[in-house]
Amino acid sequence: MCELSVYTIKGKAREKVMDGVVRLFVHNEKVLIEGIFGDSMQVEGRLAEVNIIAQTADIIVA
Repeated sequence: MCELSVYTIKGKAREKVMDGVVRLFVHNEKVLIEGIFGDSMQVEGRLAEVNIIAQTADIIVA
């Protein structure tokens, strides 16, 4: 499968916020993340990178 691990980046700190992510929705300055089991969360920030090979996504937060 191609689930992603999503990280937030603030300055030089990188923190994992969710594993098993299958959908990302970007709206204004927020990113809605949905997991494979129906769990979801919203992160205030902007999507910086999605790397399919590494199966990661990075969100820059203020």
